[in-house]
Amino acid sequence: MPNRKKKDRTGGRKPRRAAANEPKQSASPFVPVGVPPGRSPGDGPRRWLLAATMILFVARPLFPSESVAKTGEGVVLVMFSLLLAVGWSVYMLRQRSAVLRFGATDAAVLVLLVFHSAAGVWATKTGNAREAMNVLWAWIGLGAGFFLLRQLIHRPREARAVVAVMIGLAVAMSTYGLYQSGYELHELRLDYDRDPDGMLRAEGLWFEPGSVARTQFEERLNSREPFATFALTNSLAGYLAPWLVVAIGLAAVGRWRNVTGMLVVVLPTTACGLLTKSRSAYVAVALGLALVALARRRERRPIGWIWPMVAALIVVVLVAGAVAVGELDAEVFGEAGKSLGYRVQYWQSTWALIKDHPVLGCGPGQFQNGYTAYKLPEASEEVADPHNFLLEIWATAGTGGVLALLAVLGCFAWSVRKGVTGVSPVPEQTPAHGQDAGGARVEPPQEATSDASRWVYGGALVGFLAASPLGALGTTAPGLALYLFGLPLGAVTVFMLADWIKDGRLPIVLVGIGLVVLLVNLLAAGGIGFPGVAGTFWVLLALGLSLTEEKPKGPLPRAVAWGVTVFAVALAASCYWTGYQPVLRARGPMNTAAVTFDLGARRDHLLEAARADSLWADPRKQLASAALEEWRNDHRQESLDEFRRYSAEATRLDPESWSYWHALGDQYLEVYRYTSSVDDLKAALESYRRAIAIYPNNAKCHASFAIALRLAGQEALARQEAETAVRLDDSMPHLDKKLPPTLRQRLLRGGP
Repeated sequence: MPNRKKKDRTGGRKPRRAAANEPKQSASPFVPVGVPPGRSPGDGPRRWLLAATMILFVARPLFPSESVAKTGEGVVLVMFSLLLAVGWSVYMLRQRSAVLRFGATDAAVLVLLVFHSAAGVWATKTGNAREAMNVLWAWIGLGAGFFLLRQLIHRPREARAVVAVMIGLAVAMSTYGLYQSGYELHELRLDYDRDPDGMLRAEGLWFEPGSVARTQFEERLNSREPFATFALTNSLAGYLAPWLVVAIGLAAVGRWRNVTGMLVVVLPTTACGLLTKSRSAYVAVALGLALVALARRRERRPIGWIWPMVAALIVVVLVAGAVAVGELDAEVFGEAGKSLGYRVQYWQSTWALIKDHPVLGCGPGQFQNGYTAYKLPEASEEVADPHNFLLEIWATAGTGGVLALLAVLGCFAWSVRKGVTGVSPVPEQTPAHGQDAGGARVEPPQEATSDASRWVYGGALVGFLAASPLGALGTTAPGLALYLFGLPLGAVTVFMLADWIKDGRLPIVLVGIGLVVLLVNLLAAGGIGFPGVAGTFWVLLALGLSLTEEKPKGPLPRAVAWGVTVFAVALAASCYWTGYQPVLRARGPMNTAAVTFDLGARRDHLLEAARADSLWADPRKQLASAALEEWRNDHRQESLDEFRRYSAEATRLDPESWSYWHALGDQYLEVYRYTSSVDDLKAALESYRRAIAIYPNNAKCHASFAIALRLAGQEALARQEAETAVRLDDSMPHLDKKLPPTLRQRLLRGGP
C-alpha cells in the first residue's frame, strides 16, 4: 500500500522553503523582524539628534538676535548646530543603509550659503572683520539646522509635532508680549522716572542728559508696543504672523476642530500682533488668510459665512479693546504712506549700493556702513538693513546670492505645486480612510523608523529652558514672565493639538502659505539676517520639502558619507577658532570693562578682550579712548602713543565706520588744541575726510571738517564745507538729525 503524504495544517500545501540567503519576512512589511512595534534598530541616534535640533529652533527666538553682527549673539547655538551636523554625519557612516535627502531646493540652499560665505570672507578683509564673521556663522548655523531637519524628519507625525511646537512658541511669546504691554513696560517707566541715571548705569548704558540719544531712548521707553524676546517690535510681528496664519489654516484646511484650542492660539497671538502696530505684518496676515480661503475653495469646501464672521468678530473686539485703552490709534494707519516713503528712500539708496557692488555686495554685517555712502540727504536714519529681504541679500551677498535665493524659492514653489496637484509621496492615510478590512488603522508606507514626535517635544522644552542661560551669555536673557505665563500657555497649546498631531493632516499648501506670509512681511520690514526671525523661514522650508519629496532611492555611497563627515568637522573646527572661542573669551572682559570705573582696571580688561579676539575692533576703540583719558590726566607721551596705536588698529579692523572716523577726528582735534602739533591737525583732517567719504550727506561731518580747516588756515575750503553743512541741514526734515543751533550759527558766522 503506497505511503500517504501526511496532511498538515496548511491544507496539504507544503510551505516554500526559504533560500539560505533570503531575508526572513516580517509580520509587517515596514518593520524588520525582532523589532518591537514603534521601534527601529539604530534609530535612537536619529531621535536624539532631532530633539537637539529642536533646541536650536526653539531657543533662538527667545533672546534677541538683532545685534548678532555686533555682539555675536547666539554663537553658542551656531557651534551646537555644527556639532550636531558632525554627529549626524558620523551616524550616517555607521548606518550602512543610510540615505541622504537632497534635491534641487537643497542644492540651491547650498549655493546660497556658498555665495553668502564668500562675501563674508571677503568682507573680513575690506570691512568690519568681526561683524562679517559673526553674520557668516549665523547663516551657516541656520543652514546647518535646515539640513538637519531635512535629514531627521522621517514621518508626517514628526512634521506635525514640529509645527505644533512652533505654534505653541508663538503663543508663549504673544503672552509675554501682552504682559509687557500691560504691566512690565509701565513699571519700567516708573523706575526710570525715579532714577534715570541710576537705571541707565545699571543696564550698562549712558546717554548725556538732553542729548539726542537720551531723547530717543526715552521715546522708545514710553512706547507701549510689545517686543517680547526680540529687540524690535517689528521682529516680533514678523515671527508671529506666519504661525498665526498656519494655526488658523489648520482649522480651515487641516480640519482641526478644537474650538477651545483655536481660541487659546488665536486670541493672544492676534492681540499681541495688533499691539505691535506692524503694518507690513497686518498686510501679510490678511494675504495669508485670503490664500487659506482659496485653498479651502480649491478642495471644494468653501469657507461659508460662519468662520469669516467669527474671525471678524474676534478682530473687531480686539481692535476696539486696543483703541479703548489707547494702545491703537488712527496714526497707525494714517502714517502708512509716510512709512512707505521712508522705505522707498532706503530702497533707492540700496539699489545704488548694489550697482557699485554687484559681485559680492558690501558683505554680511556691512550694510549699515555701506549704506551711508548712498543715503539720501533727507532720509531719516542710518538703517542696519534695507527693510526688504531681496535687496538685503543682493546688497550683502551679491548677484549670485540673490539669484541663489530666488532659485531656492522657485524650487520650493515647484515642490509645493507637485504636492498640491499630484499625489503626495508621503501620504497621511491610505485611500480607504486609513483602515483595513477589519477596521484597524493602517499606517502609510514609511521607512523602518520609530515615531520621534515625543522627542520633538522634549527638545523643545529643553530649548525653552536653555534660552535663559544662553541669553545671559549675551546681552539680554528672557524675563521670568515668559516662563511663568508664556511656557504654560504654550504647553497647553501643544497639548490641545495632540489629536491633530496623532491623526491629523498637514497640507503642504498650508506650509507654503506660511512661507508666503513671512516673505511678504520681510519685503517691507526686513530681518532675514536676524536668526530669531529667519529661523521660521528655514523651518517651513524643511517641513515643506519633507512633505513633498519622494523616498530617497538607495543608500548613501560611503565616499559621499565620508566627504560629508570631513566637511562637517572642518566647518565645526573653523567656527570654533574664528567665531565661538574668540567671541566668548572676549565678551566677558568687555562686559566687565563696561561697569568698571577704575581706569587702570578697565584698561586691563580691554587688553584681555583685545588679545582674545584679534578681529574685534571695539576693544581697540575703547583702549584708544582709555589712553586718551590717561593723557588728559598726565599728558605723558606714552599715553598719546598708545592712543595713536590703538586707534590705528581699530580703523584697520573697522575701516568703513563713519561714526568712528568722525569721533577720531574730534579726538585728534582735542590733542592738537593742546600740543599745537601739525601732525595731530593733519590726523584730524584726514579722519574727517574719511568720515565724509563714507557718509557724504552727513551735515555734522562737514561741519566738523569746516572747523578743522579753519584752524589749519584753509579758509576757502572751510567756507565751502560750512556751506555744504548748512545746505544738508536745511534739507533734513527730521529734527533729531539736524545740527545743534549753536553749531549752525558758528558755521554761518565763520568762526573757528
